[in-house]
Amino acid sequence: MTQILGTLKDSAGNGITGKLIVVLAGTLIDDATNPDTIYLPQSYTFTITAGALDITLPQSETSRITYNFQFFKIATDGSLIEPALINFNALVPNVSPVQFASLAPTGITNDVLDTGALRVARLISTTPALAQSIGGPFPQGAYNPTTTYKFRDLVTYLNRTYISKDLNPITGVAPTNTTSWMVIPVEPNGSLILADDSPYSSTWNSSGKAASQDAVYDQVEDVKSNVALKANLISPIFSGDVVVPNQTLGDASTKAANTNFVAAALSDSNTTTNTALALKAPLSSPTFTGDPKAPTPATTDNDTSIATTAYVKANLNNYATLASPTFTGSVVVPSQTTNDNSTKAANTNYVDTGLALKANIASPSFTGVPAVPTASVSNNTTQAASTAFVKNSFIISNASLSSGGITINAAESGLLNITIPLGSSTYRIAVIIGRIDFYTNGNNITLTGRIKDNITSTNIFSSTTSGNAAAYTDSDQLTLAYIHGGTFTGNYSFNINALATGATVFAMTVSASIQVLFIA
Repeated sequence: MTQILGTLKDSAGNGITGKLIVVLAGTLIDDATNPDTIYLPQSYTFTITAGALDITLPQSETSRITYNFQFFKIATDGSLIEPALINFNALVPNVSPVQFASLAPTGITNDVLDTGALRVARLISTTPALAQSIGGPFPQGAYNPTTTYKFRDLVTYLNRTYISKDLNPITGVAPTNTTSWMVIPVEPNGSLILADDSPYSSTWNSSGKAASQDAVYDQVEDVKSNVALKANLISPIFSGDVVVPNQTLGDASTKAANTNFVAAALSDSNTTTNTALALKAPLSSPTFTGDPKAPTPATTDNDTSIATTAYVKANLNNYATLASPTFTGSVVVPSQTTNDNSTKAANTNYVDTGLALKANIASPSFTGVPAVPTASVSNNTTQAASTAFVKNSFIISNASLSSGGITINAAESGLLNITIPLGSSTYRIAVIIGRIDFYTNGNNITLTGRIKDNITSTNIFSSTTSGNAAAYTDSDQLTLAYIHGGTFTGNYSFNINALATGATVFAMTVSASIQVLFIA
């Protein structure tokens, strides 16, 4: 949409109130919208108050369809006063805002000049810089570095014609600068510039002329001919009688030697030659003295080149020292035999194999015949016990008695005396287990068995049973069972006694069997 602005006044400069009627000359299609917008040639009336014109219309310049503009003053009753004060056709430009006056054709009433062309003409006529930039080229004569040149200015320079192609004014930029200038292959008088066929000479210097192909060809061929007569700098092959300067006797450099130099050297005394040879080492198996030096090979070199100290040290940096080496990366060493117990390096396979033969510290599972140190019998800790410890911790002693015709009455009678050597070991528990079998010739016999030891010297156990084994036809048993706690060492002695009540005298046949267990 294009905004159109303007002010309508009468001849005295007073703003006019009226109606502006606008109508298209044909159908206007705007395909920039979706869907397309179609403007029909239906008139529209704008109200203009006090001459202030501010309306908006679709641009019609790109479609080349004109609008008809008619402005009528209105009467007091609101009707239009004929004739129209303005009546013209114009294109609404594709620029906003635009002045209403710029739409009106020259002469106001005559549609003489296209509106777009009129606007361009007015723009050029009011902009001197723009008017000056139109047209060209503009001949400016010989190039002057102090002159400011504009776009399309023509200058001559070194027998050439150049045209400025820089859109910005330039000063002090030589025409040979291809960024700002372009050469034109014509003489200033318009004739075509031809290449100069003059042979190469000093006259070419600063002439500004282009050499012809003939002149260039002749010069190139001349150079080629001269080059063909020259020897290469690298590996030259001479012919004819080659002459080189004479060198000083004793010179040992890369300078070329002439026959005079060689002859003088050959005529030198044998002493000098032998002396010189004595300072040389043979090619085969040489023996050097002093501080011999050789080029240092690359550290990756692996051939018959001489190894310098620098080469050796550089390679030793990749090796570990024999004493306390520090390895990096993945170190691989040979596997040792399982039972190897030396200073050889052990690999993971050796360690894993060795560990597979070991028991865990926590909850180990042994096989074969495990052996542990035998602790003293007084040891009472979590130390592993060997079979020897277990056996040493227990002493079992057996004693038995079988006797007939023993008379036992109310007075205590001794049956069995036992002495058990314990040595230097100390035991804490004595378990006494025994049995007394007796046969009597009386009835209702009460038999009491007692145990005394050499520690307490008192009865440490007493058990009573009643018997009724007349005429020795039946037997009765008296069971002895006692666990005795204390400290037992050296010789331990105890005796088993018995007494009978119920009659004065009893003839008995007695057998006693005693077993004693000592526990450390």
